[in-house]
This record gives sequence, C-alpha cells and structure tokens, in this order.
Amino acid sequence: MPVLARTLEAAGFATILVTMMPYWAEKVGTPRTLAVEHPFGHTLGRPGDPEGHLSIIREALLALKKMEHPGEIIHSSSLWPEPVDEAINAWQPPEPSPIIRELRPRFRDMLRQHRDADS
Repeated sequence: MPVLARTLEAAGFATILVTMMPYWAEKVGTPRTLAVEHPFGHTLGRPGDPEGHLSIIREALLALKKMEHPGEIIHSSSLWPEPVDEAINAWQPPEPSPIIRELRPRFRDMLRQHRDADS
C-alpha cells in the first residue's frame, strides 16, 4: 500500500493509510497515516457495523484534510469495544498455521534487531 500511496501522491492525489501498524507506516514512509487500535483484520471496525466503518472513514478524511506535513501520523479516537488483548486472542486460531509456526522465531529476531538499531 505505501508504494501505491506514493505513486498516487506523485500523480497529484492525496492519500491516507488506515492501519493498525503505525510504526511500520512510519518506517516505510507513507504520505499520511491514521493509526487505529483495532485487532488485525478489523481496520474499519467490527464486521456488520456499517456505522462504525463509516466513522473510521470519516475520521480518515478529516485527518487527511487537516494534516499539513508528509509522513504525519494521527491516532484514531476509535476504541475497540473490548480489551484488544482479548479480541486478538478470540481472533487467533488455537494452533498457528505451519508457516506462522515456522516464521514466528524469525519475526521475533527481526523485531529485536530493528528495536536495537533504533536505540
């Protein structure tokens, strides 16, 4: 998405990325970001909640209108209706898929390296 956003920006279109991972949005250089504290897969909110979805979209459009600098990140006021840890646990399958089981240690190492490099 960041590459597409930068391409659209170069063509004169304003873009905003709505994401649960503002850290990575900042690292890869998205033009503008609305950070939401929602579980993965639920960027715009709970399934079957069109009003909630529209609320996030409206918030993104308002953020886009008021952002003045490239790379700016605004945090959404939208809160998940239950503790995020509980929502994440409810969303996760009881056992990780084979590829996740294989890659999980590599991701942890990669995150540690990035964290150490940022320090």
